[in-house]
Amino acid sequence: MERLNFEDERLWKGLLILGILLNILVCITSDLGLDTQVKMAVDENGALPWGDLRPETIGQSDPDDGGQRTVLPLYGMSEVGIKAAALITFFGLIACLLRWSGIHSAAVLSLSPAFIFSIGRGYEEVYLAAFCGLSFVLFTGILSSKNRLLQHIGGGWAFMLMPYAKGFTDATGVLVGGLLLAATVLLWREVHLRGGEKTRWMSKPHIVGIAVCSFVSLSMVLLGILGYNSTLAILADSPVRYTTAFAFSLFDVVILFTLFGMVAWPFVQPMFASFASIEDSNIALMTGYIVGMMTAIVFYVAALWTYEASIWDADWPGIIWTMGNNGRYITMLFIPLVFLLKHSSQHVEVPTYDSPGSKVAVMGMTLLLLLPLSLLASVHGQTMWTDEAADSMNLSDEEHFLFVSEDTLGMHWLYTFYAPLDAEEKQITGHWRSIDSAWVLDLNTSLSQVNTLVTSPDVTLTPNGWIVQSSGEVNLLNGGGEWRVLTRS
Repeated sequence: MERLNFEDERLWKGLLILGILLNILVCITSDLGLDTQVKMAVDENGALPWGDLRPETIGQSDPDDGGQRTVLPLYGMSEVGIKAAALITFFGLIACLLRWSGIHSAAVLSLSPAFIFSIGRGYEEVYLAAFCGLSFVLFTGILSSKNRLLQHIGGGWAFMLMPYAKGFTDATGVLVGGLLLAATVLLWREVHLRGGEKTRWMSKPHIVGIAVCSFVSLSMVLLGILGYNSTLAILADSPVRYTTAFAFSLFDVVILFTLFGMVAWPFVQPMFASFASIEDSNIALMTGYIVGMMTAIVFYVAALWTYEASIWDADWPGIIWTMGNNGRYITMLFIPLVFLLKHSSQHVEVPTYDSPGSKVAVMGMTLLLLLPLSLLASVHGQTMWTDEAADSMNLSDEEHFLFVSEDTLGMHWLYTFYAPLDAEEKQITGHWRSIDSAWVLDLNTSLSQVNTLVTSPDVTLTPNGWIVQSSGEVNLLNGGGEWRVLTRS
């Protein structure tokens, strides 16, 4: 370690090349993630053919209730197409950082374990980062001061593509919401310009950050109380458990994935110290944007953990270990953070990713500490035992099968059979039951048409009248154990 010269640009170029290679490698080593395979199964009407992920009756699927969700059009492509789209977007982000900022920030992004994890699994984080960076640039006008009205409108639409990508809104919501956001930013600027001394606070980053954090926090609480959606409503339904989840979410999102995962901790103290002496409306707007997004993500992740735990009847707080990687959503703020530091440095002397000064060694060492996680995420990737199980099932057209597993992510795992079975073309129907449900009874009653049974490693019971057709071992990182495919004798 003593021989490493972090001031040598060649070292950072080498780290960038390594990061790019790891992002390419993970597309080869990793299967698509659970959420991605669910999105690939969504039909042209926005429904899931084997039932919604959150069935009305806990512990059992309902193929007649496919729910309604919006997904990015790219999830209609093949696995190769999905991974290629993610890589192309990733290369675009790296190119933008190289042009607008420098080699250091590009290297940090390329070696982000969260990014490598997401790209290999086909998750939306790379697109969220692109939409977030684009809306940030257009709202603030930091690259160009021309056509500000068009930039605000474009920024609003780019921002709304984030909730669209997560299925929170549709195309109409993107159009209307984008225009409302553009109007809000324009109004903010007009009030600041005309307010004189009364609106001087709108140029102070720390005050704007506090104001935006308070406003977003209050809004999230009100949306939860009003039951805006089932996820946020858990805030009011289970306040004690949500409070616990919020504390874990704060640690997960801010400490693990931002300060450490985005190598931001060397810059936080100098940046906060500089805010007291900066008076600039653009930097204040940047600060408000980042703080507002981070606050919303912390609230949302806590709500997601609490809600999913409630519908799965999962151990608490063990579910946080299962879903702890949700903190990766914060990676969308990396490019805005790079720009905030860069523009703050034009007012006061503050280290940045690409001009770190004395922080370069700390920054480099932090990146090296992350390297084992980056290598693990790339070399190991995601593995799906269900591919092998699907190959051994030998189902004909219009047949049905039952998958039995624990509640946690049970419906997600069900959809990993969809593509390997070519279920859309063959009109195969999959059913899911929790290990704690009356699934054995259902096989002879409501599921009497089922002649193939798949059990996860959590299930050891062999029902009467069934024989094991095939079995296999599950990778240790997926929990280990033996999966089985059974047929009626």
